[in-house]
Amino acid sequence: MNHCQRSTYGEKLARVILCLGIFLGLSSVTSAEEVAILQSANISAYSEAISAFKSSLPPSFQVTTEYDLQGDMTIGRNLARRIRASNAKVVLAVGLKAALAAKLEIPDIPVIFCLVLNPEKYGLPTGNMVGLSLDIPFRQHLKPLQTLVPKVSRIGVLFDPQKTNGRQNQLLRDAKALGISIVSEAVQTEQDVPQALNAIKGRIDALWLLPDSTVLTENTLDFLMSTTLEAHIPVVGFSAGLVRSGAVVAAYFHYADIGKQAARLSQQLIGQTSPSLLGTIIPPERVQQSINQKSARFLSLSLTPDVLRQFDELF
Repeated sequence: MNHCQRSTYGEKLARVILCLGIFLGLSSVTSAEEVAILQSANISAYSEAISAFKSSLPPSFQVTTEYDLQGDMTIGRNLARRIRASNAKVVLAVGLKAALAAKLEIPDIPVIFCLVLNPEKYGLPTGNMVGLSLDIPFRQHLKPLQTLVPKVSRIGVLFDPQKTNGRQNQLLRDAKALGISIVSEAVQTEQDVPQALNAIKGRIDALWLLPDSTVLTENTLDFLMSTTLEAHIPVVGFSAGLVRSGAVVAAYFHYADIGKQAARLSQQLIGQTSPSLLGTIIPPERVQQSINQKSARFLSLSLTPDVLRQFDELF
């Protein structure tokens, strides 16, 4: 074989190898499990969950479709129809409007929805959906408080019946099952908060804060924190921000942990290892516990190394 023939043969071989590589590359793409994401709007909480979701998927999964319905249900339904017509094997719907669009237009592909408040109110989930709840079970909320105040038995709650009556009723049921008494006081406006707190502060061991926009405002937060500290009443919050503001303890989740949990659910649903999950709402797997050490010390609560080790975040 002369030099020219060797060169021609080498070029042909290179082309064959190149084509084979392209074919194998295309094969790996087409064999990947396709995932679609639909989000209600571009807000930081949704973005945090989605970023963690994508980074937690295994290499055999590929996000091929990602849509933002920009708060518009008409756009959302059109986008959901596109997803249904695609090869997606599972859909992540982030936020209420995304979940509703999926409910209306995607009846036959497994859908995981998250960051939806009160999903039952909107007929969620349907039979092809599994939801990640925003509600942390009462027992997990109670755990960090009992770490510091083991004998707590009377918990105060302020609530606006127009906003958190359902949460208040659920709290009453959960507390009763654990032998805890709830001392509650209803408020109609933020101006009612001082009188309501003064009415119950002599009858409670701790104050439990609900995510109620009437009770918790810029005008009431300082009053709630200072008054309870002066009365030596620990406050239980529901976010790291409230603990930084003076609440003694809180149990909550990070949005990224919700995204990671959704990624694990995607694998289960596509692998059909947990088909019984469809049609259900499940609680967060990972719950963070935090403590405000300054508030705890002011209340003369024990902060031994063993106690502090039970908290994920210390402020």
